Amino acid sequence: MPNYQPPARIGVGPRIRCALSLMLALACLLTSPARAQNLDAARLVPIGGQRGTTVTLELPGKFEKWPISFWSEPSQIQWSATETPGKISAAIPADAKLGLHWVRLHSPESVSPLLRFFVSEYAGVLETEPNDSFGKPQVIETLPVEIHGVLQKSGDVDHFQYKLSKGQRFVASVEANRTLKSPMDACLEIVDERGNILAQNLDSLGLDPRLVFVAPRDGLFSVRIYAFPESPDSTIGYAGGDKYLYRIQCLVGDIDDLASGFQSEATAINQPSQRDMPTVVPLVENVKRYAFFGAFESARDEDVVQIETKEPGFWKIAAMAESLGSPVDAVIEILNSENKSLGKQGESGEIKDPVLAGQMKTPGVYRVAVRDLHGRFGPSFRYRLELENETPLVLGSLAVDIIQGKPDKPTEIEVILERTHGCTDEGTVRLIGLGPEYTCEPVFSRVKEEGEKKVTLKVVAVPKADGTPTAAWAGPISIEVETQGRGEKKLANATTTKQPYLWLRIAP
Repeated sequence: MPNYQPPARIGVGPRIRCALSLMLALACLLTSPARAQNLDAARLVPIGGQRGTTVTLELPGKFEKWPISFWSEPSQIQWSATETPGKISAAIPADAKLGLHWVRLHSPESVSPLLRFFVSEYAGVLETEPNDSFGKPQVIETLPVEIHGVLQKSGDVDHFQYKLSKGQRFVASVEANRTLKSPMDACLEIVDERGNILAQNLDSLGLDPRLVFVAPRDGLFSVRIYAFPESPDSTIGYAGGDKYLYRIQCLVGDIDDLASGFQSEATAINQPSQRDMPTVVPLVENVKRYAFFGAFESARDEDVVQIETKEPGFWKIAAMAESLGSPVDAVIEILNSENKSLGKQGESGEIKDPVLAGQMKTPGVYRVAVRDLHGRFGPSFRYRLELENETPLVLGSLAVDIIQGKPDKPTEIEVILERTHGCTDEGTVRLIGLGPEYTCEPVFSRVKEEGEKKVTLKVVAVPKADGTPTAAWAGPISIEVETQGRGEKKLANATTTKQPYLWLRIAP
């Protein structure tokens, strides 16, 4: 009873009536659909699991209505609700794709945000409190391991203790801000049993830390993690909260944990590779994307690849280093066959992973050069180079990934359109995935007309022959944008997730 004001003096009868009223109000709150489901605040802890295992997760909140259902992409993990309300399980196949998986929890009353879940080749451990002190850390018995945790409140600091041998190489890296979108700028430290800091890192992987530590002696050492807000504010002290999720990968030995980021679906740059002796890359018909990786082997080393385009195009060239854990300040440059510069990015030092778009527009021989701004070299000075021939297209996006509507009136879905590289072709926007109870007509977008930059799709109920109201409907949908004459169909992404996985819920 939010407006209840107790009188200054009250008798026994009113006291009893007041108590009963408060109990009734509390019961209503606890059994309401919003509190019963609570999926809009769902989060996964742990945030991942090992191939070939089954992981149990406990959802926050109370669930008077159970079970719930699941949607996932890719659909390799078998998600299920256990018999205990609020507990779910994820059965991960032994051949499941390593890395990021998406999952959405839903019920007739509610739907969760799009949630991230990581599949790993290493065993996982769930953080347990209390572990705030270096004197009372959480003990980790075996390595390698992945720790799944939460910095639950302001000032929270977590410690995890390991036994290392003298000379043993230990690598710890954090996934939080860059992939989980946790609003945190984490710090990672190695401390001994007395709390002395032996190693520290803040921002090796964007705002996520990574450190390499070689044990100076046999003994016990702890990994300590704490965080500051992603966006600096006036707060003094460490930050925390329900959204401060993290994963720490802890490895031992000469394992190159960063290699996959550079090498995934990429070709090694042959050496020597320089302006007068470039690496020649033959283009393959119908292949529009090429990736290469390498490292600078000597001072002021520069690697060069050469391609010959046969038709007009709009090539995007990107160098990735800092985001993958490399100290390289990359500079990329486009040259013609005579090594005349046609464009350059990265020399200011402010752009760590430079990108050049709309390059090599006319057919011809081109060279793409990459180097470190400061001329540094060594095995750790690695880079990844990507070349992509972008087709002029009509692309779409939505402000949100969950759309709500009512059965008795059209549900309007606004789609923002972008025409890349001067595309003037007509675009067709259509909704895919509706059940038979509802329909949505495609919408056309033409240059210099009202729908050039924005269109609205309308989902309407199919009238029933007997005149009864159309039932509620909820499920995954996609919005497809087709560019006339291009033969390519692109799914619209939500700006909130940068993914095309949308959810439509139509209910009274």
